[in-house]
Amino acid sequence: MDIDKLLTILLSMLLLLLLSACSQDSQPTTSNQDTELESIKVDYSKLSNQFDNKLDSILKEFNLDKEILISESSQKDKEVQREDYKFTWRYNYRKLEVPLFDTNIRLLSSLKDELINKLDQNFPIVKADWSQDESEQRLVIDIAFKAQSNSAEFKTHHLEFIQPEPKAKLAIVIDDWGFNRQGTEEMLSIERPLTMAVLPFRPYSDKDARLIRESDHELILHQPLEPTNPEVDPGKGAIYSKMDSKQIKEVFEKNLDSLVEVVGANHHMGSKASADSHVMKAIIEVLKKRDLFYLDSSTSQKSVGFETAKEYGVPTTLNYLFIDNIDKKEEVKKMILRLAKIALEKKELVIIGHVRSNTALAIQELIPTIEDMGVKMVYVSDLLE
Repeated sequence: MDIDKLLTILLSMLLLLLLSACSQDSQPTTSNQDTELESIKVDYSKLSNQFDNKLDSILKEFNLDKEILISESSQKDKEVQREDYKFTWRYNYRKLEVPLFDTNIRLLSSLKDELINKLDQNFPIVKADWSQDESEQRLVIDIAFKAQSNSAEFKTHHLEFIQPEPKAKLAIVIDDWGFNRQGTEEMLSIERPLTMAVLPFRPYSDKDARLIRESDHELILHQPLEPTNPEVDPGKGAIYSKMDSKQIKEVFEKNLDSLVEVVGANHHMGSKASADSHVMKAIIEVLKKRDLFYLDSSTSQKSVGFETAKEYGVPTTLNYLFIDNIDKKEEVKKMILRLAKIALEKKELVIIGHVRSNTALAIQELIPTIEDMGVKMVYVSDLLE
């Protein structure tokens, strides 16, 4: 091959290489946006709706589901990009003005822990903030979840509960349940918080306890204790000062077991035994083990129940006065009004009455009056130290 032919071949190859390079440069470039894969869409709207339905069910249990309580509300569809995922869900906002005086609505301060615990059991993430001053109580709750394969939290619900602060709190205890006495029906029909103390092993103890729970009142054991007068019989299940600690605990445990869902105990009669530290220590030790509270009925000025309970770290409080020593409706009303005024001075007060028609009617008729005074009826468990 001569040199001219070789040069021609080399020139041709070079020309082909140049043409190839130009052809590649002339191809349109593809942007990163076009080459990226489309985001993976994850829709949590169904989960948000499930949360919403469950929340409504829980609020109903606490009588906070009424539409009239909602002062503000909104619902928005949310969307957020996280790496290769695009998450969508529904966000709900509600502001509820909770009335201070209404049928079966408790103080926010008394129900907040129970409500938060219930929400914790049913939702993956629950965050709560509580504040209280002289004018109002405020509970703010956020409900959220974590997206799959992502540590970010997505909020589905923001709730604000606002309730005026009462001027005073008054707990009324009704003793001597277990006999189906006259006044039972009237007492159970009172649509305000009452604490009912049931005697053990009486003819209607089981029935009364069931009716009390069904009426959304608070149930405690009315424990019979030895009185000062030896001729007075405190009845079945009584505890006497002569018993040793083991005997006292056995009797008390049996009495507590006879009633379902009691949250505490107070005492019946007991002017002698309630003043005996040996007796009260054994009783308080059982209550501490069972995580129950003790209400000192104050049947004797020498009672050591309140102080013993505080010593053992058992939640406790004590009765200020009995309201129906005179079984006449107008006399009971006068006593309740007097004690409502004392409650305004002390801010909190516990008083005790009995299952009687006159007592029930007096309480029912005075509800509007004491609520106009700014006094909120509460359970004894709301006033424990």
